[in-house]
Order: sequence, then C-alpha cells, then structure tokens
Amino acid sequence: MENQKANKITIIGAGNLGSFIAYEIISRDVCKEMVLVDILKDLAEGQAMDMAQALPYKNRTKVYSGGYEDIVGSEVIVITAGKPRTPDIKDRLELATINVKIMNFILTEVKKYAPEAIIITITNPMDLINLHIHKSGWAREKVIGSGGQLDSSRFRTILGNPDNEVEGYVIGEHGAGQIPVFSKVKINGELKEFNLEEQKEIKEKLKNSSMEVIKRKGSTVFAPASNTADMVESIVRDQKRLLICSTVLKGEYNLEDVSIGVPVRLGKSGIEKVEEWELSEDELSQLRESARKLKSTYESLNN
Repeated sequence: MENQKANKITIIGAGNLGSFIAYEIISRDVCKEMVLVDILKDLAEGQAMDMAQALPYKNRTKVYSGGYEDIVGSEVIVITAGKPRTPDIKDRLELATINVKIMNFILTEVKKYAPEAIIITITNPMDLINLHIHKSGWAREKVIGSGGQLDSSRFRTILGNPDNEVEGYVIGEHGAGQIPVFSKVKINGELKEFNLEEQKEIKEKLKNSSMEVIKRKGSTVFAPASNTADMVESIVRDQKRLLICSTVLKGEYNLEDVSIGVPVRLGKSGIEKVEEWELSEDELSQLRESARKLKSTYESLNN
C-alpha cells in the first residue's frame, strides 16, 4: 500500500528538528494534512507557511499550524517538544525531570483530543520519556521511541556506506548505552567479523558521530528527520519494516518494564512485533546492563 496516506499527522514542537521531520514526511506524500503545534505560535505558523509554499510542485498536502484542538483525528503524533540538553544540565535525570513535566502537559492535551493516536517520541532522554508516556496510559504498541534507527544509520555510515552495501544495527539506549550489534553486520551481503580493537575503534566513532556534526553546524537534523520519517511511513503505509525503535519490553530478551531500542516491525497498529534476535553473549550482557541503568534512572525520577 505504497500510496496510502494518513488523514492527519501532527508534529508537537516546530523548532529545528520538528520542522525538518515535518518537511521530510510531507515530501514523501504520506499524509493529507500536517499540523504543527508549538508554544511559540509565530514559529509554528511561519514553518507551516514556508512548507506550504514548497509543496505546489510536489503534492497537495495541507500544512498548517494550530492548537491542540487541531490535532483531532491525527493518526500519528511526533513529539519533539522539550528542553534540549545544555551545559547547565548535569545529567539525564535532571533533563528527564524537566521534560517529564513538559510531557505531562502535552499528554493531557493529546489524551483529550487524539487519544487513539500512535505517538513517536523524540524528546530526550528519549527512552525514559517513552516509558513515561506508556505509563501515562498509552498501549505499548502505540508508543515508539525514535533513536535506534538513527544510531544504526550512523553505524552503517562508519562501516562504509555508500561505498559498500552495509547492513548493521544498533540496539540499547539511545545515548551512552548504545550497543552496535557486530554479530549481525553484513558488508556486501557477507557476514563481517571484527576483532576487539576494531570494535573499540568503531564504538568510539559511533559515540562521537553526532558531536562531530554538532560542533560544525550546531545541531543534527537531516539524519534524525529522515529516520523518523521512515518510521512514520512504515506505520501509515503498513510496510511492516524492520526498524530499531525504543519500545517497552514485556519479557522479550528477559527484560521487563523498560523502554529500550530493539528490532521491531512497524505497521498500521504501531509496533506489531518485537523481534528477538539471537545475540552474542557480550551483546546480550550489554543490553541487560543498558536496561538496568535506564530502569535505575527511571526509578530515581519517581522518588
């Protein structure tokens, strides 16, 4: 159903990243209407006007800004709103404390106007916010964190894309606890082995990949926007693509009550299946440690 469209998609947070995500989605002709919601109403209105003027030679998507009452009927809502990580914020717990309060207001409005929508979480710390949204009343298949697909895209770039055909995935936390799945890397269709030194070097490059962009241009937008749009498109068009997304685990990988990046199938109802890969002993150990740290931070958040 490659030409299928959502009636309406909403982006909450029309800043740099939110607007790029919106434009990537409408460029793919995935929805009939795109709504931008932001506390800065002029910003949202300006972004919507700019996008609308870009579309006459592309498609007939209707793009406009509005308040929460305008999100009625949204099939997918992408939330980017929140405070970014700045030097004055000492750790992810402090950031989570701030952004959970912002999220609580947003979720009250979403529950009022679009309770059936699938939510894609961008706001950081994403895995913690994603779990919080689930615990606020959304079914786990309808709360999906965007981060692992982006990390996997960066991993593939480091491994040699576009010069080679690269298959590679990153699971775990979207952040310090990310886990490149070396056991499943394929280069030009062939499984590739890495020694410990190579793994260490690649992990270091992966850890620094976003900062290399940020120190040159201030923020990352194209990569996260493209990978988030992939998620939206897979949902709207029921593609059931294999994507790495943060989801709340209910026994998969022997983990419970934590939102963390794992391979899933995304379709019309959201997360339709969590794929349980056979990981190496080291990868599984890293995944459990990443989950332990996330759970510990979330528990601290609620104390």
